Amino acid sequence: MKKIKSLGLMCLLVAFISSCTQISPKEAGFRISNSGNYRGVDTIPLLTGWEWYTPFINKIVTIPTTQQHIVWSENPNEGENKNEEIIVSCLGGAGFKMDIGFNYEIDPYKASKIYLKYSTEDLDAISKTYLRNAVRNVMQEVSGNITVDSLLNSLPAYMNEVSDKLTKKLAKEGFIVDLFSILSQPRPNDASLQASINAKITARQNSETVGMQLQSSIAEANKKIAEARGDSAANVIRAAGQAESNKRLQLSLTPLLIQKQYLETWDGKLPQYMLGGNTTTMIGLPK
Repeated sequence: MKKIKSLGLMCLLVAFISSCTQISPKEAGFRISNSGNYRGVDTIPLLTGWEWYTPFINKIVTIPTTQQHIVWSENPNEGENKNEEIIVSCLGGAGFKMDIGFNYEIDPYKASKIYLKYSTEDLDAISKTYLRNAVRNVMQEVSGNITVDSLLNSLPAYMNEVSDKLTKKLAKEGFIVDLFSILSQPRPNDASLQASINAKITARQNSETVGMQLQSSIAEANKKIAEARGDSAANVIRAAGQAESNKRLQLSLTPLLIQKQYLETWDGKLPQYMLGGNTTTMIGLPK
């Protein structure tokens, strides 16, 4: 009887000093022993559902595996309530300020590696430190090998190259990159660079305007040439037609036809002339 009571008390004691937690499907959970040493171990078996653990001896750690969205921006209404823009420099030293959007997830099978490396399951803290530095370093690595014009004129290509490098780099650490994006046009970090860019934009616009005017002038000149050619051709055709008409008319005229046309147009009056101050009708004299 005493053994049964002792066993019951032991069970109650175990239950008292033990705790239970539930691991959500949206989390990666694993057991960490406070007396163990996991250095160098990439993965610890994942746990699911309800799990018992003994406080002070071991603990259950969970890390969210849902997508995390971060904005590092100059705008205090995005991301943190402060300026978190990222600054990088191009070949030659000219710098740009950029607003960055970054989405990532945790690889569940490498979640324990992340915890063991950073000694925290707080993804917000990891994002503000390691991930921000990783993103900035890769951006600088790419921008440091290209000119200012190359970055501005080929911004999508720059963004894609940074995204590819980040994806490969962070995958080894257990982070899955879903999106890297530059949220606005890069802003020069120097007033003289901004002035130079503005001058180039103005020169390009003026060049485009002159080019459009030139094309318009060429089109107008071609139009006038075409109209002149059309008028000349029309005159040639009309002249040829008139010449052919005159030629046929000359061939068709005979003395009888001329006399007939004369009689048809005669008004019946005889010619008159002045004789001694009087008008006298001219009558043909007999031969």
